[in-house]
Amino acid sequence: MLLEEPEFQALLLLHGRDRRKIGVETELRDLPKVREVVKNKIEIEKETIASAQIDLRELETKANTLGNLIASIETKVSQQKTKQLKVKRQEEYQALENEIKGLKEQMSANEDEQLETLMKVDDARSTLAIAEGKHTDRVHSLETQLEELNEREKLLQEEISELGNEIKASGEEMDPTFLREYERVKKVVRRPPYVVPVEDQKCSGCNLRVSNDIVSSILVEEKLTLCDQCGRVVYIER
Repeated sequence: MLLEEPEFQALLLLHGRDRRKIGVETELRDLPKVREVVKNKIEIEKETIASAQIDLRELETKANTLGNLIASIETKVSQQKTKQLKVKRQEEYQALENEIKGLKEQMSANEDEQLETLMKVDDARSTLAIAEGKHTDRVHSLETQLEELNEREKLLQEEISELGNEIKASGEEMDPTFLREYERVKKVVRRPPYVVPVEDQKCSGCNLRVSNDIVSSILVEEKLTLCDQCGRVVYIER
């Protein structure tokens, strides 16, 4: 039976190594995309922390500005009260009183806003603390993933080299006729597998029914046979 022939067993071994090499090469080719995704996630995490830091600084600046404004108004109130002590006309005194009243109203409004802002500052500090803890942990985890991807890249390159040597060795040990036919199939079929079993008279590569002649070629003539639908090398396991 063809499946049990050493030449065909060598073909299956070569095919297995070919498929592994293609899989490894695909993973290696996709690594830059995976690495870019991880880097983008790191940037997002860092931007979240930076955003929380900016929010806190803006609130602290606003609270300080309001504090300075309140202090300035207090100074003006004190100045206007001093003037009141020196004026002699009732009209001037009342005008200063009205101005002092307006300044105090401004100061009260600013004090309310400052208090609200200081409460927001406390909330922002809590948010930043959480962000720096949670997101910093995520950044560390993602950076570890990047290091693992770099290591994986080296391992994949080594594996590709090893499989290349194994494939070369397999090719040298194979029946030249089998090897030529197999290489031709690889050029015709766009993607693996290139060697597949026939199950229920269907090629397991394209899932289409093969002709009786194909089955006869495999079982009776016991020769290397191609699917008459997709061109893959086919065999029967029994």
